[in-house]
Amino acid sequence: MTAIWAYDVIAASSEGSWARPLLAVFRDGDRIIGAVGAVYVGLRWPGSDRAPRPRREPIILDVRLPGHSNGPTWHFSADVPPEARRSLLLRFERAAARLLGWGLVGTVYRMVAEPHLPLVARRGAIVRDSPGSTLLPLSWPSVEGWIGSLSRDRRKSLRRQTRRVDEAADLTVREGEGRVRLDLDPAELAELNRRHTDRLASRFDPRAPLPAAYFRDLLRRDDVRVISYHEADRLLAFSIVYEHPTSPVSGPWAALRPEEGGRKDLYFDSYVRIIRRAIEVGVKQVLFGRGRVDIKLSLGFEYVPMKFVVVPRWAMG
Repeated sequence: MTAIWAYDVIAASSEGSWARPLLAVFRDGDRIIGAVGAVYVGLRWPGSDRAPRPRREPIILDVRLPGHSNGPTWHFSADVPPEARRSLLLRFERAAARLLGWGLVGTVYRMVAEPHLPLVARRGAIVRDSPGSTLLPLSWPSVEGWIGSLSRDRRKSLRRQTRRVDEAADLTVREGEGRVRLDLDPAELAELNRRHTDRLASRFDPRAPLPAAYFRDLLRRDDVRVISYHEADRLLAFSIVYEHPTSPVSGPWAALRPEEGGRKDLYFDSYVRIIRRAIEVGVKQVLFGRGRVDIKLSLGFEYVPMKFVVVPRWAMG
């Protein structure tokens, strides 16, 4: 992903939102050696979509990106050593403080994997356990090899669920890239995602809705794969996968509840499709993010512990 494309997608994710994007890019001459993606948020009231107002109210710098729950939203070239990475993150904090002004009260680093903790932890910072992420290393020649490695009950249920989806005459399943040119409506995806995400957000983990503009930009991409489930013209569920040569990322998943007309088999069917595709193209692993950890462990996923780091303004930079 290029930094320019990354900024376009980050900007689209915050269109009309109470969270505003901030992208820092580190260069060594003409070469990009790292980047940090974040949002900044201000005072909010329930139901308010008002944008934050730097230099006019308290501001929090939240180092995460909408739709991302697999780990820290910073990346560095492999040849950048740990001490240099820490120095660059401190420079990012100083630049953010200059940009956002006196009202910046601190920085929140979410989803920090334990090996990366020394990059952001320091005297004065608050470090707490955070919900961890998950991944699935791939070592099987086929998706059946993966299914065969699971417990007897899980094998039976997965095969039953995928068979029901395949045999449902009133269900249409489509997979592919560049879907905006075909059959998907970005506004419909945004609304289904909003309804799904509202059930997951909490006071300490607020989640800004992803607007139609975000899905419009994603659906145009040839490296973003979408699995969708329709009953006639009604969208029941969708799953987005960010393709990568070695570690594709399972992104937003959203579905109607069974009581809303949805189908519970679709969640597991989407995993089978994602893993089948990953094995066929020969990647090393798939990143699956947070949530439903017990279910994911039963599917053979590995749990990745995460930390939550709060850095007050006086300890920044």
